[in-house]
Amino acid sequence: MWDFLKQTHSWPHGSSSKSPSEELKKLLKKVVSFRDLHIHVNVASDASLTSLEAKAQQEEAHIPSSSSLYAAGQNNTHRVVLEQKKLAIILVGLPGRGKTFLCNKLKCYLNWLGHPTAHFNVGQYRRKIKEGADMQDAEFFDHNNPAGRAARERAFHLALQDMMGYLHTEAGQVAILDATNSTQERRNKVCEALRGRVRYIFIENICADPAVLQQNYLNKMLYSPDYQGVDTEQAVSDFMLRIRKYEDIYEPIEDRNMHYIKLTDMVTGRGHIDINRISGYLPGKIVFFLMQVCKSGMTNARRIWLTRHGESIYNQKALIGGDSSLSPNGAAYAEVLPEVILSRLPKSADGTPVPVSVWTSTLQRTIQTAAALPFAKLRWKALDEIDAGICDGMTYAQIAEKHPAEYEARKKDKLRYRYPRGESYLDMIARLEPVISEMEREGESIVIVGHQAVLRVIFGYLMAQHQAVLRVIFGYLMAQPQAAIPSIHIPLHTVIELTPRPDGTMGVEYIPVPIQLGDGPHAHPSDLAASMEASMGEQQQLPPALLQQQCQLQAQLAAAVGCGAAAAAAAAVGAPAGPAEDAAVVIGGGVFSKAGEQQQDGSRASSESTDSFVSAPAEMQRMSSCSSSSTIAQMAAAAAVAQMH
Repeated sequence: MWDFLKQTHSWPHGSSSKSPSEELKKLLKKVVSFRDLHIHVNVASDASLTSLEAKAQQEEAHIPSSSSLYAAGQNNTHRVVLEQKKLAIILVGLPGRGKTFLCNKLKCYLNWLGHPTAHFNVGQYRRKIKEGADMQDAEFFDHNNPAGRAARERAFHLALQDMMGYLHTEAGQVAILDATNSTQERRNKVCEALRGRVRYIFIENICADPAVLQQNYLNKMLYSPDYQGVDTEQAVSDFMLRIRKYEDIYEPIEDRNMHYIKLTDMVTGRGHIDINRISGYLPGKIVFFLMQVCKSGMTNARRIWLTRHGESIYNQKALIGGDSSLSPNGAAYAEVLPEVILSRLPKSADGTPVPVSVWTSTLQRTIQTAAALPFAKLRWKALDEIDAGICDGMTYAQIAEKHPAEYEARKKDKLRYRYPRGESYLDMIARLEPVISEMEREGESIVIVGHQAVLRVIFGYLMAQHQAVLRVIFGYLMAQPQAAIPSIHIPLHTVIELTPRPDGTMGVEYIPVPIQLGDGPHAHPSDLAASMEASMGEQQQLPPALLQQQCQLQAQLAAAVGCGAAAAAAAAVGAPAGPAEDAAVVIGGGVFSKAGEQQQDGSRASSESTDSFVSAPAEMQRMSSCSSSSTIAQMAAAAAVAQMH
């Protein structure tokens, strides 16, 4: 470069002109054409090129194909190309430490962000290959039991093979291997299968707090398939013996060459997190997310209530967006909302009510709806309704008339469609991520008064699916895939109660509030015809027999893990709030009372949106006592009414 500059410009020696440094500065301000530069390269001979090509082809022929990337028990000496976009997460920890809880939380979060994630639980593989109907007792998990060890190794390899197969599909991006992986030998086998093929990190969960362990063990015996139909005393004794078998051989991660995140007593609020050789976008997101989830803990009694704002003036006129105030019907809903929430407050272990906070958007219809709630309130700009851009303040019919191309584009792909000068659902997912993080971090109950699209996104997260804002939130909470979020049904004048489960999933309950809707063009009776698939979450109310079993387990576990009387009392789990005897449950096609008497016939309800042509969910799982029989009749009658979302 310097030779080029000297050739193209010379300074007269001994002259009184500007100095060379000044001339150089002047020259550098000009545009230099690099076409004048000539780079000379010594090109190899044709013979040497042919030799190099032949060697490359020979090496390429030895690289295994994706169909043979993993073979159980074999060491592959050939390195394949590392797939940077693929990530394997391997859990490590003793039984009853909350590994499955973390797996479900991570799966929910990553899928919601748009990274397809699958969960591979080795325990499920173990139960599938079980021979006979006998329980796999503690002796099965003895390291010195050859038959049990062989069966567990087989289950491990089957899960590992399926995980590798998933990661080598085009759709799979993240896979989570859920197992104890309690020895360095086992972890080395995982590394051998993954090294050079996909990126991987280990997450070790360590917990030694007696109260937390007692609650975890209780949940394990109440809900684990391993102990279904097993006598309570036998289940407690066997599970404690199983843990001791694992403790005999357990080796914590200490190799600093491994990529790992170690969580130590994080759920107690007094623990710490160790991060070793973790870098990159997704691993970094995972670290931050785990810090929020672990702070709220697994055993806290809390609820999350989602509700749209009451009916607004814009709702009555079928207009989208805007910042209108509530209609008389919406104001009536705001008046009765506190009674609904207060009647369902959960209690902590010591019997005191769990603190509640109220989150709203900055728009007046949500602020007015939450005004009477007797709790601390927080306004989030991120909870504002989806920005409709140039379509704000219009009806869907007007959009179809004035902007037919936009109307059709939205119908084809509601998830990715962005209003001109406005937002898409994907944009909302990005702006709602801080809300999700804070919601996971909070240990208290939360009432979110929002908009349909926002609640759809949050519900989609929580159940693995404003109306728009609520759709986004709902989509997160229910772990719904991104594509399902724009079609999640979020009815007006309905409280959606979500209850965290011990395994990291959510139970859901719809509570319609009987407010008479107005006669405006946007008064959709089918908003009260919301019905949910029974598979979205089983009823949280435990039957008396299971409650009695729970009490017995608590007493025995308190003695087994060494809890004192105070700790045992603190770990007690109360029955869900609300008068269960007045509740109604929709089972199949009919509504039944607690006693089993059919109250009213119902048919499969669907609510077809004229802009999305997606049917609403089909079966409401449970309705609270605030739903009258006339309301249920109105809901059933309105099932076929088409509406715009």
